[in-house]
Amino acid sequence: MIAGIENIEKEISSVLKKYEILDNIEIRYSNLNNVDLQCNNLVKYSNNINLSSIKTDLISLIKENQLIESIEINEKNFINMNFSNQYFFEYSQSIAERIKHTQNYSIIFDYGGPNIGKDLHVGHIRTLNIGRSLYNIYKLAGNKVVSDIHFGDWGMPVAQIIAYIEHNNLDLEMLDYEDLETIYPKANQLSSENKDFYNTAKSIAMQLNSKNENYTKKWETVYNLAIPNIKTLLDKLRHKFDWYFGESDVVNETDLVVSKAIDEKRVKKDDGALISTQEVDPPILITKSDGSYLYLTTDLGTVLFRENKSSFDKYIYVVDSRQENHFKQLFTTVKHFGLSNSDFFHVGFGTINGSDNKPFKTRDGGVYKLNLLFEDIKEKLKKYNSDDQVLNTLTNTVLTYSDLLPNRNQNYIFDVDKFTDINGKTGIYIQYAQVRARKLLDSSTKPGSYNINYEINSEERNLLLLITKFDYFFNLSLINMEPHHLAEYLFNLSQAFNSFYTNNKIFSDKIPIETQINRIKIVEEFFKTISLVFNCLGIEAAESM
Repeated sequence: MIAGIENIEKEISSVLKKYEILDNIEIRYSNLNNVDLQCNNLVKYSNNINLSSIKTDLISLIKENQLIESIEINEKNFINMNFSNQYFFEYSQSIAERIKHTQNYSIIFDYGGPNIGKDLHVGHIRTLNIGRSLYNIYKLAGNKVVSDIHFGDWGMPVAQIIAYIEHNNLDLEMLDYEDLETIYPKANQLSSENKDFYNTAKSIAMQLNSKNENYTKKWETVYNLAIPNIKTLLDKLRHKFDWYFGESDVVNETDLVVSKAIDEKRVKKDDGALISTQEVDPPILITKSDGSYLYLTTDLGTVLFRENKSSFDKYIYVVDSRQENHFKQLFTTVKHFGLSNSDFFHVGFGTINGSDNKPFKTRDGGVYKLNLLFEDIKEKLKKYNSDDQVLNTLTNTVLTYSDLLPNRNQNYIFDVDKFTDINGKTGIYIQYAQVRARKLLDSSTKPGSYNINYEINSEERNLLLLITKFDYFFNLSLINMEPHHLAEYLFNLSQAFNSFYTNNKIFSDKIPIETQINRIKIVEEFFKTISLVFNCLGIEAAESM
């Protein structure tokens, strides 16, 4: 729906009803030069005996609408219209209210999901950015939203860390988080190579589930080493969550899910393992033959935990597309076990690759840790600014905007040099646009109340027309759960503003006061809109450049 044109659609509908045409009317933005809006409902009625009268009535009625400057119906019977300048200046007065949807939901967003013992790396960027953006968009639309990071802080990964510490007689109390980062990959590798070590780790995992006091204390030490470090980095990257729960919080619920499924005969034995009684191929595994749980089991426990804690209409999981099958199994099992009546969605995404189109790594071939990537980008941005706070904002802008610009379903190449350039579709370019607007507004001495002069030139009109399209791209991103529509719109909006800025002076004795007031109002409209888009995408506005 295009903001403000509901009445025009009603007017077109009322005319057509007079001639017994009961179509649903839809007006769209036009791709034609010099045409803002287009309606194609008349196209299929070229042979209607009343066509001439219909055209006359439509033109006569819509010409009276203050939102429309001009209307014409061409030879193919497309209804072409242009907004009035008055519409442009009145558009954003209620924009924050207009994007709210009449039907709202309670939604939990599950994203982030780091494992303790492993530092956040480049592979975590997309879940964090897409999850935060969708959270913000749905919140602005009027929904009640909750975000949960869902730490991987239980099960085999932690058991492997503890097993490795015991295997090598390490003093757990003397370790720090950097030690954990080293231990985890070594423990994981040893587990795959050494069956005895694997069995030891598996035994520790099962004893943790049984609340073994010794291993619970060791788990707490590992947890308290890891979580504060992860939260510190998340804060540096400007990612915050409503809930910081993890797999360790749902141990009891996971046990309950399994025991209830057994009692209700929703699972059956299969070579010692438990599989769901759903008629699917392959069968859905709930527990292994040794009784140990899988990620799916813990995810089922997490659903029960969340159902007991609150009530949600929708569960949205933002996890990479390689986990698609996992979530298909999870969602069908949730329904089969009767755990929730909510709607469940998996928002998948592609991988982040380097210039060789392989997973993005450091120059020496190692995993690119997010903290290191942050510092590398920050170093490159020092050519633009020396203020540390501004540099942090610009660095996070690069990490966010560069990631949200591609369609989430696609893989993309992370090019540090390209993404830190002031030219092109970059976070630096869009920040420059909003900082320019901010400075113009700070320099303005316009009166508190004033009359708008509706005479505008082509650059002014192009920018104002693009501003009116915010609702369209907002809803496109919301409905499809695809933030890239707003990210692309943000670049086009910034580009239109920069063209306006370059070609239109504001503070000059040679510019009539009415024109100055007009242009400052346009800058206000732009700044209000770009601030909203920044909010949607999770981008913090830089105070200066």
